[in-house]
Amino acid sequence: MNALKSKRAFGTAFLLAIVAATPAAAFSLTGTYKGVVACDSTTAGEASTWGWNIELLIVQDGSDLRVDYKYVDTAELGNEYTLYSGKAATSADGSVVSAYFKACDASFPADELVRIAPTSTKDKQFGFAADSIWASDQVPNLPGLTVQSCRWSLSRTSTEAPTVKACPTQ
Repeated sequence: MNALKSKRAFGTAFLLAIVAATPAAAFSLTGTYKGVVACDSTTAGEASTWGWNIELLIVQDGSDLRVDYKYVDTAELGNEYTLYSGKAATSADGSVVSAYFKACDASFPADELVRIAPTSTKDKQFGFAADSIWASDQVPNLPGLTVQSCRWSLSRTSTEAPTVKACPTQ
């Protein structure tokens, strides 16, 4: 009987060692996200606040990100998009992810940088918050420089890899 217990103990210890040595599956931001963006904006010295529903498509390849931000500007421009490229970083144990991405192509010229706050990857329904700063002096129908600070709140609705174009090469 002791030999059987010893074999079971060895077998259990061996299995635990294999599991511990197996790297955890890498977390990926790839997927489709839906949520809202809320912004404070100043155009030619006049302040405003606005927000709307958005859809974000993300493809992650290693640490590289391609992002497509689709939205409808009901007040001004109709269907709009912005493409981004950036980088993601995950903690050594895979429990936290953070990222940034920068606009590289849009419906009209603009500069924007987005930062995804460090976020737990352990939630069953993954989502994240992000902050962005955006500026353009070429917004159709708006004279002068527009500068915005925005807060994004998104939840992943799919982990399927969406189609996201790469940024144009400079």
